[in-house]
Amino acid sequence: MALLSKAAAGPAGKAKIPFWVRLKAWWEGYDLAIRKKQQIPVEMGDLTQDAVRYEQPEMLSKRLEVMQQLWGKGMSGPGDESYILKLVKPFGLDPAFTVIDVGAGLGGATRLISEKFDIWITGLEADREVADAGMELSTMAGLAKRAPVHYFDMDKYEFRENSTDCVFSKEALYMVEDKDRLLKEIINMIKPRGQLLFTDYVVAEGADERAVFNWAEGEPTRPNPWTMRDYEVALTEARLDIRIKEDITEEVYGIITANWARFLSSLKGKSIDKKTAEAITDSVELWTRRTKAIDAGALRICRFHALKKEAEKMLSDW
Repeated sequence: MALLSKAAAGPAGKAKIPFWVRLKAWWEGYDLAIRKKQQIPVEMGDLTQDAVRYEQPEMLSKRLEVMQQLWGKGMSGPGDESYILKLVKPFGLDPAFTVIDVGAGLGGATRLISEKFDIWITGLEADREVADAGMELSTMAGLAKRAPVHYFDMDKYEFRENSTDCVFSKEALYMVEDKDRLLKEIINMIKPRGQLLFTDYVVAEGADERAVFNWAEGEPTRPNPWTMRDYEVALTEARLDIRIKEDITEEVYGIITANWARFLSSLKGKSIDKKTAEAITDSVELWTRRTKAIDAGALRICRFHALKKEAEKMLSDW
């Protein structure tokens, strides 16, 4: 399927100064001020009023601490509790459902869904460090069996046929090299009349190739993004009934900018240890590239919800 297309697209943001410029300036200014003050370092938990104030795995890395400081308790990316619950509302979940969360991160959404709907849900995460921490967080929350988080290789994993009612995925599929194979595996796993609901980063139609490559080069693992049209074709060819197909870039972009503004504002007057500062710098660089691609109109975020049709009966079955 097509990955990139030519021709430039207009900017996505409305601000006179693009967010990615402000993000980088905010952090560089704060980082410089912090280094000049040379204060006694404070613990990460003291950085914000909304600090992660619950028991954590003892060996949680600074990368994962910063991740939660930025996005919230147990979260790995944009979206709080109300946002996650709104995303999965079309499922109509009840205790009889089984759910797989593909790209679960630290399992915040996995545990939230399990507790809110009293269901069994399994989180699968391709980053081993994140998956291990997510599993420990589920264990500490008493949800090791009802909402476990396991490591899996998205490019090789095979699922059991007709074993799951719903599959949920939040901004994870764009990292998969062989998306055709994974989607076939996921669809094969879903029971007849089961559901697939996902959000993902997609390349905009007519996107500037340079903007897309500049973004892709800076990702931790080189992505393989599709367009919304690619997903629509793939789901239709798999005979799924597409119920929702929408561009949610503006909403997610708002969440990203609000969280970063709050997080960086909370750092004023604080001194940060070297490893934490390095972790924040890495995160700033990552989200600067992503928001820059969004501002350029090259990168979008989509949402799909589809229903798996029951197999048609052949004349010989009657």
